[in-house]
Amino acid sequence: MQTAYLALVRHALGLGYTISVWDGEEWQVKRSSSIKAITEAVKSVDEAELRFRDGDKIVGWARVSAFGLEPDETVMDHSLQPWLEAWSEKQAA
Repeated sequence: MQTAYLALVRHALGLGYTISVWDGEEWQVKRSSSIKAITEAVKSVDEAELRFRDGDKIVGWARVSAFGLEPDETVMDHSLQPWLEAWSEKQAA
C-alpha cells in the first residue's frame, strides 16, 4: 500500500506544483519536482511540512510523517485548499 504522503506528493507533482520541505529547522528541499529529493527529506525527520507552489504562488501545505503511523495516516494535517480537499476525499473513499 502506498503511503498517503507519497500519494499526495505524486498528486501535487502531477498537477505541476513544486514542493518545498521544511524539516523543523531549515528548508531541506526548495521548489522541487524531484520525488526522490522530496521523499528523502521527509524520511530524514520525524515530521515535515510540505509547501506546494504553482509558480510563485503558494497553493497549500501539509504536515506529514514517514514513520510510526498507519500508511493512510501519514498526512497528519493540510490546508483547506480545494485541490487538497478533493485529494483527501478521494483517499478516504
